Amino acid sequence: MADTRKLTMVFSLDNGDDFKYNLADPKDDLTKAQVDEAMQAMIDNNAILKDGHGAATIKEAYITTTTQTVLE
Repeated sequence: MADTRKLTMVFSLDNGDDFKYNLADPKDDLTKAQVDEAMQAMIDNNAILKDGHGAATIKEAYITTTTQTVLE
């Protein structure tokens, strides 16, 4: 059995759509403040662009843990 973790950062684009950016294996002691700071830096540096629309605001961030069990 193996667990995998994924950090999902959700941005609101300047056209009202959402954009999800995923990172595999976030560190265990990651804080909301650290994620918010990184997301704001991505917005400030225009690092997110989808179909000509940039990230305008932070919507949410969450970590998903998935357990994979091999059937035998």
